[in-house]
Amino acid sequence: MKNATRYAITVICEDRVGLVGQFTGAITRLGGNIEVLDQNVRLGYFVITLMATFDTGVTAETVRNGLLKIDAAGTPAISVLPRRETSIPPAGHGAPFVLAVAGIDVPGNFSMVTTCLARYDINVESLACRTNEDRFTIIGELTVPRNVDAKTVRLELTELLADRQVKVSLMHSDIFDATNRISMPKHQTETTS
Repeated sequence: MKNATRYAITVICEDRVGLVGQFTGAITRLGGNIEVLDQNVRLGYFVITLMATFDTGVTAETVRNGLLKIDAAGTPAISVLPRRETSIPPAGHGAPFVLAVAGIDVPGNFSMVTTCLARYDINVESLACRTNEDRFTIIGELTVPRNVDAKTVRLELTELLADRQVKVSLMHSDIFDATNRISMPKHQTETTS
C-alpha cells in the first residue's frame, strides 16, 4: 500500500463470541490491511494485537473511534499507535531458542525468569505464562545472542528457582522442531510499505 500509515493496534475487552470477526471487519471497513495479528482470551478477557496499514488520511483517532463502536456494551481499552515510516530493526540479534519452565507457583516467578533473560541481553519474542492451582508454566520464543551460552542461562534459571522445584528447558528452535510434533511458528519479518 503506497502512501500508507501503519498502526500498532491493541484491544482488550470482556470476551464474547464473534469479536475477532467484528474487530477485523471494522479494520477492513476503515480501509485497513492487516499485516500480522495475535489474539487470545485471558481469564474472560479478549485481547487482540495487530499491525495494519491504512491510507495516509486515516488518523489514529478515526481507527480508535471505529473500533470503539464494536463494544458498545462494555468499556474496551483500545490503543492505536502510529509506526515510523521505516521498519524498526529487531530488538535482539542472535539465534532463535525455545524456553520452557515449569514448577511450583510462587509470586515473582515470571519476573525472575524475564529479569534473568534480560541480564544476558536475550530478547523475548513471545511468552506465554500460566498458573494452574499451585503450578506455573512459562513457554516462550527467544532470540539468544550468539555469544551467550544457553546451558549457562538454563543452569542459572534452575538455580534461581530451585526452591520451586522447577524444570527448565532451553533449546535452539531447530532442535525443538526436530524433537516435537508441533513446530514453533516462524517470526514474520517486517517489511517497509
